[in-house]
Amino acid sequence: MGNTADLDEAVENLLAAPRDLLRAELENLRIGPAHRNWARRLADGDREARLQVATALRICHAVSVAPYWPRLRRFLTSVREEHVRAMGEGGTERLLESLDPTLTRWRPPVLEVHHTREADVHLGGRGLVISSAVFSSHQAEVLTFPGDPAQAPVLALPALGTDPPPTDLWSVGDTVDRPLEELLGRTRTAVLEALADGCHATGYSTTDLARRVRVSTSSTSQHATVLRKAGLITTKRDGKAVRHTLTPLGIALLESGTPRF
Repeated sequence: MGNTADLDEAVENLLAAPRDLLRAELENLRIGPAHRNWARRLADGDREARLQVATALRICHAVSVAPYWPRLRRFLTSVREEHVRAMGEGGTERLLESLDPTLTRWRPPVLEVHHTREADVHLGGRGLVISSAVFSSHQAEVLTFPGDPAQAPVLALPALGTDPPPTDLWSVGDTVDRPLEELLGRTRTAVLEALADGCHATGYSTTDLARRVRVSTSSTSQHATVLRKAGLITTKRDGKAVRHTLTPLGIALLESGTPRF
């Protein structure tokens, strides 16, 4: 479903995916005889089969992700900050050296990844995306995009590693975010969270935020103005659009849940 920041965008990508891409994805799955006809319809672009997958995806997300997402988001933010800190201290080489040594080894100019299958992946200037995965076994995965070979491969590493997770990581509910909503309001809090969830270095446009927060573009623009004046986001013009990103203060406010004066 590509590089998406929320479930709605992932479902949209699934429903609009080209047939060749679906076929390429399904080729790697072991499908039992009882489901092969259905899988063939899915690969051929059958709309009803895609809608069934989209429904199952939403149900799975509602059960396995949504109840825990506020805590998971903060945890993944802390993992990302460790990567940013390593890169700030010593550049790309320091970052690659800091990755889990049981799964990777940096031997310039090659990054070795321990995996059951042997293969050489040549970046050819595409770069490499390092992703922290929560729902995975303790192994690394190198993911490529069969529909677009120009995209950078993704190195997915288990975020939890060998250390035990925080004791409350899988607790249902989150009382920390409620004071933030009381302070900023539900929509402005949602705007901040949408920017945090996306993790795009270039930020999101007002239209992107409006779709994610599910309010009008004009309303989103007004909320963004308030957040910018408070020093929680920055806004830069990108052609005809403007793009918003979190400031360090905005990130700190989200992580703490309430401001400290």
